[in-house]
Amino acid sequence: MILLFDTSTSHLSIGLASDDGELLREYNATAAPGERGIHDARLALECARLLAEAGVTAAHIKRIGLIIGPGSFTGLRIGLTFAKGLAFATGAGIVALTPHEVMSKEFDNAECEIIVPGYREDLFYQSNSGSPKDIKLISSEELSLLKASLILAHESLQEHSHPAFKDCSFLSTSLAIMSVMTSTNSTPISGFAIDSLEPLYLTEFNVGKAFKA
Repeated sequence: MILLFDTSTSHLSIGLASDDGELLREYNATAAPGERGIHDARLALECARLLAEAGVTAAHIKRIGLIIGPGSFTGLRIGLTFAKGLAFATGAGIVALTPHEVMSKEFDNAECEIIVPGYREDLFYQSNSGSPKDIKLISSEELSLLKASLILAHESLQEHSHPAFKDCSFLSTSLAIMSVMTSTNSTPISGFAIDSLEPLYLTEFNVGKAFKA
């Protein structure tokens, strides 16, 4: 079995898939305005519920696919800590994904700029679909200067006031796409290598360091 989850935004997504990447069950919830703790309060509980509904236990999990970042500092750390603990307990391998590469796959790798919200209202995480793992932190002004004919934005940016989002396409990080990417990954992280796995959290202090998987 494959367990999937995304804790990178105020939305919590959890999925359970077969070994060949077929999404079987999923859970989605969004924090209400002002609500905190949605990830730490529900992640383990809802994962256990999905497993129980499928009639399997954590011991059946062979791979864990999760969004490693960029995104919410607290959310990413909660997700990765949970994934590490589960991987050590079960021997499952971890496949770390970015929202940019998942969204690129969901959009059939069409040429576009992929934009995910940054940790401030005026900052964004950007990559090109041609190299979705090459993620940069850009300002609102830099977003205005993008010359792409198509901008693909994370759905959490739908209410953002920036003019770049008026004529773009919005997508989430699809659990179905994550399940396929996790099942087909040839190098899941396992064993002691899991110790060194850290969330991808780009700030202005390391903005020049693009993520390379």
